[in-house]
Amino acid sequence: MLRKITISLAVIACLAFSASVFAKAKPAPFPLIQGYGTVKPLPATSPQPSRYKIYKVVFDLDEGGDAGKINSGLEAVAQAVNAFASAGVAKKNLKFVVVIHGAATPIVIASGGYNTRYHVANPNSDLISKLTAAGVQLLVDGQALIKHQIEGAEVNSNVEETLSAATTLVIYQEHGYQLYLP
Repeated sequence: MLRKITISLAVIACLAFSASVFAKAKPAPFPLIQGYGTVKPLPATSPQPSRYKIYKVVFDLDEGGDAGKINSGLEAVAQAVNAFASAGVAKKNLKFVVVIHGAATPIVIASGGYNTRYHVANPNSDLISKLTAAGVQLLVDGQALIKHQIEGAEVNSNVEETLSAATTLVIYQEHGYQLYLP
């Protein structure tokens, strides 16, 4: 009887220890882009990204939205970054480029100009900064800037102007980048 109690206590202690180890090892919902692009790691699903592969993705971001809210396509980019990071892919292995054009173009306006146009601070500015810090390159279509009457000096300093979305998307795909439409 004493032996059964000892074994039972040992099993309970092991389970409690295992539970505390797993609770401490629980990954954050924002592994790389804090505050944006929530993900829940799902390590038992398949396929999983390789931790050792370099992922080259060009995001085609052309949908607008409410001027007072974060652009949903930009949020999807953050979620993609966090999904790869939650699977253990290092930041240096993520070669992500976002090509912004069409109705999404105004999200690149720096805060002062955005506030003048839309009477609200640019809700995308913080996310743009965090994406850049995570190594994501943000590009804006120069033709779309002209169409939207946005001067180059108004563009967020974390965003680079390109000739056009069409040329940029083609060039990156020629260089092996996978096209993603958030």
